[in-house]
Amino acid sequence: MKGINGFVLSFSIFLAGILFNAHAEELSALPHVGKKAQDSYQFDYAYADFHRAFALAPGGAWSWKSGKETVAQAKKTALEACSSYTQQKCMLYAVDDQLVFDRKAWIKSWGPYKTKAQSKAAETGTLLGQKFYDVRFIDPEGKRKSISDLSGKVTFVHFWGRWCPSCRLEFNTLIDMYRIARDTMGNDVEFVVLQVREPIRVGREWTQKHNLTALPLSDSGVESEDDRELTLKDGVRIKDRKLARVFPASYVLDKNGIVVFSHMGSIKNWTEYIPFFKDVVVRSGK
Repeated sequence: MKGINGFVLSFSIFLAGILFNAHAEELSALPHVGKKAQDSYQFDYAYADFHRAFALAPGGAWSWKSGKETVAQAKKTALEACSSYTQQKCMLYAVDDQLVFDRKAWIKSWGPYKTKAQSKAAETGTLLGQKFYDVRFIDPEGKRKSISDLSGKVTFVHFWGRWCPSCRLEFNTLIDMYRIARDTMGNDVEFVVLQVREPIRVGREWTQKHNLTALPLSDSGVESEDDRELTLKDGVRIKDRKLARVFPASYVLDKNGIVVFSHMGSIKNWTEYIPFFKDVVVRSGK
């Protein structure tokens, strides 16, 4: 009897090891999330009660639910929990022990994109589906522009400052994304990197000192740390916190200037977003 019990125990440990390793291998495919989510998926979700589901969204939002009576309940509650943390579309990554992640659908999840007619009727704001504020700036070549001048291009708008540790931390990965975008999409993607709460001179001096000049910097017009407003094309001044709850803050606008992605705070690996940019380039602006 002891031999049988010992065999059952050994087999259970062996089976648990297989499941553990299987989930560990999936971690390399778990997109956008950080270590906390990876650990939760590997050490908590993988051994939680049935029925369970794990959901995530572009930008890093995630959540999971377990102990539900049906698979449908697990899916529904996981998606609802994930959606409470983000405006982006949450998708299922795993249901019970099955990996259900659809990478093709994931890459297209910033859509569907508004038509030109729908875009003209859109409200102005920073939420998904809204027309982004027509911020005025001076581009790296010294030309005066505003966001609306970039109509027809996918636009990446980024607010940062040399004084901001998180902004400095992600600068290298922004450069990586910029280089890949330029190599693969050319002029279809425009980068508008705007300093806040300091003059452009300070930011450019910092990038030169650290050999980070590959990412072109535009001038928001802000001239001091006390200047906490940006200027729109019509001359109206708007508080920087209306555009960014925290810094850095990033937005992706489709070809009609509609917000399709936003993120407050730094991102560990911006190159993960290249496939999304390609989708906006191909499918927006109709």
